[in-house]
Amino acid sequence: MLRRLLVPLAITLVTPALGCSGSASTEPAVATPEAVTMRAPVAQSTHGPLKLAGDALGDVPLTASQRAAIEKLATDTEARHADARAARKDLVLAVAAQVQAGQIDRAALQPKIDALVAGLQKAQPADRAAFEQLHAVLTADQRTAFVDAMEARIGERVGQVRDRHPLKQWAEDLGLTEDQRSQIKDALKAQWKAAAQGHDGAPWAEAKEHGAKVMSAFKQDRFVMDEVSPAMDVAAKAQKMSDHMLGVAQVALPVLTAQQRAIAAQKLRDRAEALEDVAPGMP
Repeated sequence: MLRRLLVPLAITLVTPALGCSGSASTEPAVATPEAVTMRAPVAQSTHGPLKLAGDALGDVPLTASQRAAIEKLATDTEARHADARAARKDLVLAVAAQVQAGQIDRAALQPKIDALVAGLQKAQPADRAAFEQLHAVLTADQRTAFVDAMEARIGERVGQVRDRHPLKQWAEDLGLTEDQRSQIKDALKAQWKAAAQGHDGAPWAEAKEHGAKVMSAFKQDRFVMDEVSPAMDVAAKAQKMSDHMLGVAQVALPVLTAQQRAIAAQKLRDRAEALEDVAPGMP
Protein backbone atom coordinates (compact mmCIF):
# COMPACT_ATOMS: atom_id res chain seq x y z
CA MET A 1 0.00 0.00 0.00
CA LEU A 2 2.85 2.34 0.80
CA ARG A 3 4.40 1.84 -2.64
CA ARG A 4 1.06 2.52 -4.32
CA LEU A 5 0.84 5.78 -2.39
CA LEU A 6 4.42 7.02 -2.67
CA VAL A 7 4.73 7.52 -6.43
CA PRO A 8 1.52 9.52 -7.02
CA LEU A 9 1.85 11.38 -3.73
CA ALA A 10 5.42 12.39 -4.46
CA ILE A 11 4.44 13.64 -7.90
CA THR A 12 1.45 15.64 -6.67
CA LEU A 13 3.31 17.13 -3.71
CA VAL A 14 6.64 17.83 -5.36
CA THR A 15 5.31 19.67 -8.40
CA PRO A 16 3.59 22.47 -6.45
CA ALA A 17 6.69 22.86 -4.27
CA LEU A 18 7.92 25.11 -7.09
CA GLY A 19 4.42 26.52 -7.60
CA CYS A 20 1.46 27.57 -10.22
CA SER A 21 -1.24 30.22 -10.83
CA GLY A 22 -4.03 30.62 -13.31
CA SER A 23 -1.91 32.18 -16.03
CA ALA A 24 -1.03 30.23 -19.14
CA SER A 25 2.15 29.45 -20.98
CA THR A 26 0.75 29.09 -24.49
CA GLU A 27 3.98 29.08 -26.50
CA PRO A 28 7.21 27.12 -26.13
CA ALA A 29 9.96 28.98 -24.32
CA VAL A 30 12.28 30.62 -26.86
CA ALA A 31 15.95 29.79 -26.40
CA THR A 32 18.12 32.79 -25.59
CA PRO A 33 21.20 33.59 -27.67
CA GLU A 34 23.24 31.66 -25.14
CA ALA A 35 24.35 28.52 -26.90
CA VAL A 36 26.18 26.96 -23.99
CA THR A 37 24.24 24.71 -21.65
CA MET A 38 25.44 22.59 -18.77
CA ARG A 39 24.14 20.10 -16.24
CA ALA A 40 24.69 20.98 -12.60
CA PRO A 41 22.67 20.75 -9.36
CA VAL A 42 20.05 23.44 -8.83
CA ALA A 43 18.52 24.80 -5.60
CA GLN A 44 20.90 22.87 -3.35
CA SER A 45 20.18 25.05 -0.31
CA THR A 46 16.50 24.05 -0.28
CA HIS A 47 14.81 21.22 1.58
CA GLY A 48 12.30 18.42 1.14
CA PRO A 49 10.30 18.17 -2.10
CA LEU A 50 11.76 21.41 -3.43
CA LYS A 51 15.25 19.94 -3.21
CA LEU A 52 14.04 16.81 -5.00
CA ALA A 53 12.85 18.98 -7.87
CA GLY A 54 16.15 20.88 -7.83
CA ASP A 55 18.09 17.63 -8.04
CA ALA A 56 15.99 16.58 -11.04
CA LEU A 57 16.65 19.92 -12.74
CA GLY A 58 20.35 19.21 -12.26
CA ASP A 59 19.98 16.55 -14.97
CA VAL A 60 18.59 19.12 -17.44
CA PRO A 61 21.02 21.06 -19.69
CA LEU A 62 20.39 24.72 -18.76
CA THR A 63 21.80 28.02 -19.95
CA ALA A 64 23.25 30.44 -17.43
CA SER A 65 20.20 32.71 -17.61
CA GLN A 66 17.81 29.79 -17.15
CA ARG A 67 19.79 28.57 -14.16
CA ALA A 68 19.70 32.04 -12.59
CA ALA A 69 15.93 32.30 -13.11
CA ILE A 70 15.33 28.87 -11.58
CA GLU A 71 17.58 29.59 -8.60
CA LYS A 72 15.55 32.77 -7.98
CA LEU A 73 12.28 30.81 -8.12
CA ALA A 74 13.67 28.23 -5.69
CA THR A 75 15.06 30.83 -3.28
CA ASP A 76 11.76 32.69 -3.21
CA THR A 77 9.82 29.48 -2.68
CA GLU A 78 12.07 28.40 0.17
CA ALA A 79 11.59 31.79 1.82
CA ARG A 80 7.81 31.64 1.39
CA HIS A 81 7.71 28.39 3.33
CA ALA A 82 9.60 29.71 6.35
CA ASP A 83 6.37 30.04 8.37
CA ALA A 84 5.18 26.58 7.35
CA ARG A 85 8.56 25.04 8.21
CA ALA A 86 8.56 26.69 11.62
CA ALA A 87 4.98 25.59 12.28
CA ARG A 88 5.72 22.04 11.19
CA LYS A 89 8.77 21.89 13.47
CA ASP A 90 6.71 23.22 16.37
CA LEU A 91 4.03 20.59 15.72
CA VAL A 92 6.46 17.68 15.51
CA LEU A 93 8.26 18.77 18.68
CA ALA A 94 4.92 18.99 20.50
CA VAL A 95 4.01 15.50 19.30
CA ALA A 96 7.42 14.26 20.47
CA ALA A 97 6.75 15.62 23.95
CA GLN A 98 3.37 13.90 24.08
CA VAL A 99 4.86 10.64 22.81
CA GLN A 100 7.45 10.68 25.57
CA ALA A 101 4.72 11.43 28.11
CA GLY A 102 2.68 8.51 26.76
CA GLN A 103 -0.51 10.41 25.94
CA ILE A 104 -1.70 12.13 22.74
CA ASP A 105 -3.80 15.24 23.35
CA ARG A 106 -5.27 16.22 19.98
CA ALA A 107 -6.98 19.32 21.35
CA ALA A 108 -3.67 20.70 22.58
CA LEU A 109 -2.08 20.03 19.18
CA GLN A 110 -4.86 21.59 17.08
CA PRO A 111 -3.55 25.20 17.33
CA LYS A 112 -0.20 24.00 16.03
CA ILE A 113 -1.91 22.19 13.15
CA ASP A 114 -3.84 25.38 12.42
CA ALA A 115 -0.58 27.35 12.33
CA LEU A 116 0.85 24.91 9.78
CA VAL A 117 -2.28 25.25 7.66
CA ALA A 118 -2.03 29.05 7.79
CA GLY A 119 1.58 28.94 6.61
CA LEU A 120 0.76 26.65 3.71
CA GLN A 121 -2.31 28.63 2.70
CA LYS A 122 -0.29 31.85 2.65
CA ALA A 123 2.33 30.33 0.35
CA GLN A 124 0.00 28.44 -1.96
CA PRO A 125 -0.93 31.17 -4.52
CA ALA A 126 2.69 32.20 -5.16
CA ASP A 127 3.76 28.55 -5.23
CA ARG A 128 1.29 27.87 -7.99
CA ALA A 129 2.45 30.92 -9.93
CA ALA A 130 6.11 29.90 -9.66
CA PHE A 131 5.59 26.47 -11.18
CA GLU A 132 4.05 27.98 -14.28
CA GLN A 133 7.01 30.33 -14.42
CA LEU A 134 9.32 27.31 -14.37
CA HIS A 135 7.39 25.87 -17.30
CA ALA A 136 7.88 29.12 -19.22
CA VAL A 137 11.63 29.18 -18.52
CA LEU A 138 12.22 25.71 -19.98
CA THR A 139 12.13 24.64 -23.62
CA ALA A 140 10.06 21.66 -24.74
CA ASP A 141 13.04 19.29 -24.63
CA GLN A 142 14.06 20.57 -21.20
CA ARG A 143 10.57 20.07 -19.81
CA THR A 144 10.58 16.47 -20.99
CA ALA A 145 14.04 15.93 -19.49
CA PHE A 146 12.85 17.39 -16.17
CA VAL A 147 9.79 15.15 -16.01
CA ASP A 148 11.88 12.09 -16.87
CA ALA A 149 14.41 13.00 -14.17
CA MET A 150 11.66 13.51 -11.60
CA GLU A 151 10.10 10.15 -12.40
CA ALA A 152 13.50 8.46 -12.12
CA ARG A 153 14.12 9.96 -8.69
CA ILE A 154 10.67 9.04 -7.47
CA GLY A 155 11.37 5.50 -8.66
CA GLU A 156 14.55 5.52 -6.58
CA ARG A 157 12.57 6.60 -3.53
CA VAL A 158 10.11 3.77 -4.10
CA GLY A 159 13.01 1.33 -4.26
CA GLN A 160 14.38 2.65 -0.98
CA VAL A 161 11.02 2.17 0.71
CA ARG A 162 10.76 -1.32 -0.75
CA ASP A 163 14.22 -2.24 0.51
CA ARG A 164 13.83 -0.60 3.90
CA HIS A 165 10.26 -0.07 5.09
CA PRO A 166 10.13 2.97 7.46
CA LEU A 167 7.92 1.19 10.01
CA LYS A 168 10.37 -1.72 10.13
CA GLN A 169 13.19 0.73 10.77
CA TRP A 170 11.24 2.27 13.63
CA ALA A 171 10.57 -1.19 15.08
CA GLU A 172 14.27 -1.98 15.03
CA ASP A 173 15.33 1.38 16.45
CA LEU A 174 12.84 1.03 19.31
CA GLY A 175 13.83 -2.59 19.93
CA LEU A 176 10.27 -3.88 19.74
CA THR A 177 9.66 -7.45 20.83
CA GLU A 178 7.79 -9.82 18.53
CA ASP A 179 4.72 -9.49 20.75
CA GLN A 180 4.86 -5.69 20.55
CA ARG A 181 5.26 -5.78 16.78
CA SER A 182 2.26 -8.09 16.48
CA GLN A 183 0.09 -5.91 18.73
CA ILE A 184 0.92 -2.72 16.87
CA LYS A 185 0.57 -4.37 13.46
CA ASP A 186 -2.88 -5.75 14.28
CA ALA A 187 -4.04 -2.41 15.71
CA LEU A 188 -2.80 -0.48 12.67
CA LYS A 189 -4.47 -2.91 10.28
CA ALA A 190 -7.77 -2.47 12.08
CA GLN A 191 -7.40 1.31 12.03
CA TRP A 192 -6.54 1.46 8.32
CA LYS A 193 -9.33 -0.97 7.45
CA ALA A 194 -11.87 1.21 9.23
CA ALA A 195 -10.52 4.34 7.50
CA ALA A 196 -10.69 2.66 4.09
CA GLN A 197 -14.30 1.49 4.38
CA GLY A 198 -16.38 2.82 1.54
CA HIS A 199 -13.35 3.94 -0.50
CA ASP A 200 -12.38 0.64 -2.20
CA GLY A 201 -8.86 1.93 -2.81
CA ALA A 202 -10.12 4.78 -5.00
CA PRO A 203 -8.06 7.54 -3.32
CA TRP A 204 -4.79 5.85 -4.31
CA ALA A 205 -5.92 5.33 -7.89
CA GLU A 206 -7.12 8.93 -8.05
CA ALA A 207 -3.79 10.25 -6.73
CA LYS A 208 -1.85 8.19 -9.27
CA GLU A 209 -4.01 9.44 -12.12
CA HIS A 210 -3.68 13.03 -10.91
CA GLY A 211 0.11 12.85 -10.72
CA ALA A 212 0.37 11.39 -14.20
CA LYS A 213 -1.91 14.12 -15.54
CA VAL A 214 0.22 16.93 -14.06
CA MET A 215 3.48 15.48 -15.36
CA SER A 216 2.04 14.90 -18.82
CA ALA A 217 0.64 18.44 -18.95
CA PHE A 218 3.98 19.95 -17.93
CA LYS A 219 5.58 18.57 -21.09
CA GLN A 220 3.09 20.40 -23.30
CA ASP A 221 3.40 23.94 -24.71
CA ARG A 222 0.26 25.02 -22.83
CA PHE A 223 0.38 24.52 -19.09
CA VAL A 224 -2.33 25.90 -16.80
CA MET A 225 -2.40 24.32 -13.37
CA ASP A 226 -5.97 25.43 -12.75
CA GLU A 227 -6.89 23.21 -15.70
CA VAL A 228 -4.93 20.13 -14.62
CA SER A 229 -4.72 20.52 -10.83
CA PRO A 230 -7.32 22.66 -9.05
CA ALA A 231 -6.07 24.18 -5.79
CA MET A 232 -6.26 21.70 -2.94
CA ASP A 233 -8.11 22.31 0.31
CA VAL A 234 -5.02 22.81 2.47
CA ALA A 235 -6.89 22.61 5.78
CA ALA A 236 -8.58 19.32 4.91
CA LYS A 237 -5.33 17.79 3.61
CA ALA A 238 -3.28 18.86 6.62
CA GLN A 239 -5.95 17.59 9.00
CA LYS A 240 -6.02 14.22 7.25
CA MET A 241 -2.24 13.92 7.39
CA SER A 242 -2.11 14.87 11.08
CA ASP A 243 -4.96 12.49 11.90
CA HIS A 244 -3.00 9.66 10.32
CA MET A 245 0.22 10.53 12.16
CA LEU A 246 -1.53 10.89 15.51
CA GLY A 247 -3.55 7.74 14.92
CA VAL A 248 -0.35 5.72 14.52
CA ALA A 249 1.03 7.25 17.72
CA GLN A 250 -2.12 6.50 19.68
CA VAL A 251 -2.04 2.88 18.55
CA ALA A 252 1.62 2.40 19.45
CA LEU A 253 1.93 4.30 22.74
CA PRO A 254 0.04 1.83 24.98
CA VAL A 255 2.34 -0.94 23.75
CA LEU A 256 5.65 0.89 24.26
CA THR A 257 7.76 1.01 27.38
CA ALA A 258 8.90 4.34 28.85
CA GLN A 259 12.36 3.81 27.36
CA GLN A 260 10.92 3.05 23.92
CA ARG A 261 8.74 6.17 24.10
CA ALA A 262 11.83 8.23 24.88
CA ILE A 263 13.64 6.79 21.84
CA ALA A 264 10.61 7.47 19.62
CA ALA A 265 10.37 11.04 20.91
CA GLN A 266 14.03 11.66 20.12
CA LYS A 267 13.62 10.30 16.60
CA LEU A 268 10.78 12.78 16.07
CA ARG A 269 12.92 15.62 17.43
CA ASP A 270 15.76 14.67 15.10
CA ARG A 271 13.37 14.67 12.15
CA ALA A 272 12.01 18.07 13.10
CA GLU A 273 15.53 19.50 13.17
CA ALA A 274 16.60 17.86 9.90
CA LEU A 275 13.85 19.58 7.86
CA GLU A 276 13.85 16.63 5.46
CA ASP A 277 10.09 16.16 5.55
CA VAL A 278 9.08 19.79 5.29
CA ALA A 279 5.43 20.04 4.35
CA PRO A 280 5.33 21.12 0.69
CA GLY A 281 3.02 23.64 -0.87
CA MET A 282 -0.24 21.83 -1.58
CA PRO A 283 -1.73 21.93 -5.08
